[in-house]
Amino acid sequence: RYVPKMSVWTGLSISTYLLLAPGLLCKIFDYRITGMSGTMEIKNKHESIGDFAVGLAQEGGMGWFGAIMVVLYAMVIPAVKLVLLVAAEMWRNGSPKQVRWARKFVIVLKAI
Repeated sequence: RYVPKMSVWTGLSISTYLLLAPGLLCKIFDYRITGMSGTMEIKNKHESIGDFAVGLAQEGGMGWFGAIMVVLYAMVIPAVKLVLLVAAEMWRNGSPKQVRWARKFVIVLKAI
């Protein structure tokens, strides 16, 4: 039976995670706060996700919690999922021990 090296779905999943990189690195928040009918500029910001997380952490109070959540859900979890996906794909036709690990990785991916 022919088993392709990489399934179409795996390729699509990897490509969606690769599209995450520009979202993390490029400026995605662009806002301007003005007062007095636009004649007085109070705040003008252009931020990436990383800049936003740093700004949250520096705010004080519970800002650090928000920064941790942003970093966790926007950076750490997608990176872990991408590593598990690539490892599972590489090991799915390996030795029996590698196949068992690949199956465990897929189960973890489904749970996340």
